[in-house]
Parts: sequence; structure tokens; C-alpha cells
Amino acid sequence: MDRRKLMADWRTYLLAKQPFIGPRSTPKRLEHSGGFTLIELMLAVTIIGIISSLAIPNYLGFLEKARVARTVAELNGLAKEVKGYALSTELYPDSLAQIGRSALLDPWGNPYQYYRLNCGAVVLGRLNNLESPAFGSVGPVLPVSVTFPAINAHVSFAVYEGGGLQGMIQLTQGNGGGNGGGGNGGGGGPPCGSIGHARKDRFLVPINSDFDLYSIGKNGQSASPLTAGISHDDVIRANDGGFYGLASNF
Repeated sequence: MDRRKLMADWRTYLLAKQPFIGPRSTPKRLEHSGGFTLIELMLAVTIIGIISSLAIPNYLGFLEKARVARTVAELNGLAKEVKGYALSTELYPDSLAQIGRSALLDPWGNPYQYYRLNCGAVVLGRLNNLESPAFGSVGPVLPVSVTFPAINAHVSFAVYEGGGLQGMIQLTQGNGGGNGGGGNGGGGGPPCGSIGHARKDRFLVPINSDFDLYSIGKNGQSASPLTAGISHDDVIRANDGGFYGLASNF
């Protein structure tokens, strides 16, 4: 081998830059990138728990109010169907099956409850022709004609003008073009079944005279008196349709 070439290779080796072996430099951002401390984790869990304890009950309460509102709407619809059945048959149905609603469930998955109270003939009509007011012995009289499914009647409303009944409206005997009102109404008739099945207020008085219609509510239980603890969450129809809502609010 050529001597000069060997000398050149040796010098090149000596002059070559040797790698530096020593401790590596660590970027500052990596020096301070430790994980969360135990205290930080516990603080985060505590905050999440507090937020959940406030939000979840409010959300559940909102859902419950929505279910009650839906139940009230469905009870209104069922009552209209029951009235429509009575309008055509002059009798209230014996059950919701007669109007094709036996399978309808409330928002809690329970069937709606119906109990017929009025077993007599039901006559539903409407005031359709207002006539010119007159003046009777008891004060101003506003006669109207009433159309029923099978009959026509003429009734008058009179306003008291004195005494303890000042301003009150009463029914008076029809006159003029109509016949007098008959006094042979059935008064609603006896309950269909035991009066013990009727829903009752705090005075144990039935809350309806035509029919009971209600949901047994979230707990799926109910009792005839609205004051019973298991009845408080029932959603009811009361005052012959004048009230819809929670039994606890009646």
C-alpha cells in the first residue's frame, strides 16, 4: 500500500469531528410536564360531583313536569271522546274499551283509569240561538234556544237585581215560543257500581258526578280518597272537567 496514502488517511481520522458524549439537554417544556397531582384530581372530581348534584335533580324534575303536562292533555282528549260517545248514545261508556282506548297508557306505562258514575240517560246540548232580552219579574231575562240530540228546549237565564243574590244568574221557566222546562231529570242517576269506587276529596265527597278519569301516576298506586299518600301523584280530572292536574294540587 502507498505510504503517502496511509499518512493521509491517518491525518483525516485525527482531524474528523468526534461525537460528543455527555448528558443530553432537555427542553424546558418537558422538564415541567409532570401529570396531575392527586389534589388536582380530587378537586376536579369534587367540582363534577357538585355540578351533577345540581343539574340531575332539575333535569328529572323537568321530565316529571313534562309527563304530567302530557297526561293532562291526554285526559282532556279522553274526556272529549267519552262526551262524544254520550252525545251519540245518550249514555256514558262503561269502560274505555267502548271508545277504543283501553290500550292507551300514561307516560309512566300504566293504563288510564275510568269509572262511570252517571248511569242515567245523558243529554248534552248547546246554546245556539240567543234571542232578544226581556224583562221578567226577577230582572232582565236572556232567553236562548237549546238543541239536544232528540229534543229542542227553550230556557231563559235571569239576573237577580237585589238581595243577597244580586247579580247572580238563574234558570227560569221557558216562555214565549218554547215549552217550560220539565222537572223529570234523573239528577245524574245512581253511581254505576259502589260509591266507594268514586274519587273523593278531603271531605270524602265525590269529585265528579259524571265519570272519573285519571292516571295513577308515577308510583303506579292509587286509592279513592285524594288525601291518601299513594294518591298524591295521581293526575286527575275533577269538578266534571273543571280541573285537570295533580291530585295533590286539588
